[in-house]
Amino acid sequence: MGQSSVLVMLAVLCAFFVEIEANPFVYNYERLRIGGLIIAGLLVAGGLFVLLNPKCTRKNKKSEDDTSEL
Repeated sequence: MGQSSVLVMLAVLCAFFVEIEANPFVYNYERLRIGGLIIAGLLVAGGLFVLLNPKCTRKNKKSEDDTSEL
C-alpha cells in the first residue's frame, strides 16, 4: 500500500511539472493591447503628417509647360 501511494504521488508530481513545461509562454494581454494601441496611434499620426505636410503636395507640370497641347 505504501509503495503504490508513493508511485501515485510521483506520477501526479510528474504530470504537474510536465504540464508547466508544455506551455511556458503566457501572453500578457494588457501589455499587448497597450502596445497595439500605441503602434496604431503612431501610424495614424504618421499618416496625418504625410497628408498635411506641404512638402508632399503634387506638383502640376501642366502649368510649367503649356505649349504641349494636342
